[in-house]
Amino acid sequence: MVWAYGLGWIMSNRIDHAQLSLTIVSPTNIGGPENLTTKDYMYNYDAGEVYLLNNYEWFRFLASHNKLAEFELYMQDEMIRPNGRTMYDWAKNTIGASQLTKDTLGPAISSIMKSSIYNKGRKNSLNDITPQIRGANGDIYIPGSSIKGIIDSAIISHMLRNNKAFRSNVQRELRKVLDVYKRKNARSLFKDIFKMVNLAILKHIHVLTNNEGKPFKGILASAFRGVSVSDAMPMSVIQTEVLKKEDSCVEEDGTHDISVHRECILPNQQFSFTLTLDTAMTKEIGITSIDQVLDILQEDFDATHKLLASKFKKVSPSIFKALESANAYIGSNTGFIQKTIIMAAFTDDEKTGIDIIRAILDVNFQKAKHDSKDKIMAPRAIKLVKWNGNYYEMGGIHIGR
Repeated sequence: MVWAYGLGWIMSNRIDHAQLSLTIVSPTNIGGPENLTTKDYMYNYDAGEVYLLNNYEWFRFLASHNKLAEFELYMQDEMIRPNGRTMYDWAKNTIGASQLTKDTLGPAISSIMKSSIYNKGRKNSLNDITPQIRGANGDIYIPGSSIKGIIDSAIISHMLRNNKAFRSNVQRELRKVLDVYKRKNARSLFKDIFKMVNLAILKHIHVLTNNEGKPFKGILASAFRGVSVSDAMPMSVIQTEVLKKEDSCVEEDGTHDISVHRECILPNQQFSFTLTLDTAMTKEIGITSIDQVLDILQEDFDATHKLLASKFKKVSPSIFKALESANAYIGSNTGFIQKTIIMAAFTDDEKTGIDIIRAILDVNFQKAKHDSKDKIMAPRAIKLVKWNGNYYEMGGIHIGR
């Protein structure tokens, strides 16, 4: 009994567990595996609503108006033509706008997304839409794997900023990008370089050893096995809206419209999830508490946010001010800088870090001419969305107790 009691005491002291909140600070999209095409939805721009269609009920609706045959012809011809009418315009002309409300369509609509991007008389198609990921019951949630990804990345960035030897090892491998990016087979060579970078990181976070004291190989031996995150579930009904991507370039005023549309969770909405640390594993990389993880998230976010604000000086200060309460980025359209550890690895050599990012982007996106145009910052554009009359960086969240 004493042994069992003692074991329980040891286990309780090695486990740090907390229920945390995740608050949306700026519009956020965590997309599912598929995009919605114009065949999957009807954009009622008169109502500012996107209707995701239940095909069976939609066809029944068309049959009740004796328009099923006409719709089949429309799908085979006009729908696939670049200058063809949208599904809503076709239905509006054929059936009448009064019959295309959410009340009259009824079960033909499986779900509704708000969208006020375009007013009547302007472009009335949203092209493909990346919807927010949903559970089997249709409820919006944030996968635990996405949250764990930003936590793991922030911890690695923290170690790079604070461990010179580790940082030097990763820098040595990443600098090879600048030696090879002009070669014809640069993309293939990059894969080998990134493999070595990953090995350098894995070597630093290994904590499990065999009987001979040698480290086990692979991610299963990583200290991050001691970090467990549940899915984040909504604390109330979640409001979303389809928003359009816009870019703002470092040396230009204004923004550029990009024909990319995402269903975004709107600001000031909350989710709840659990974070569990097995400190017997995480202490090997210096992580001993959940409060420390929260501090590291803030540190990593502040470093990225400070860098962006220092480079994108023509962007309205209100864009950066809007994320003052955030401590992490998550999801789609958050940008290359926010998703990699490169700038953390070059915290003592910012210029080289930017040069390496420029080279990687130039090889992978040659038409964008990153090598010649990303002089001040790479990438030279910051990704934005416009909601409620204001521009935001996407994916700003706050994780806390």
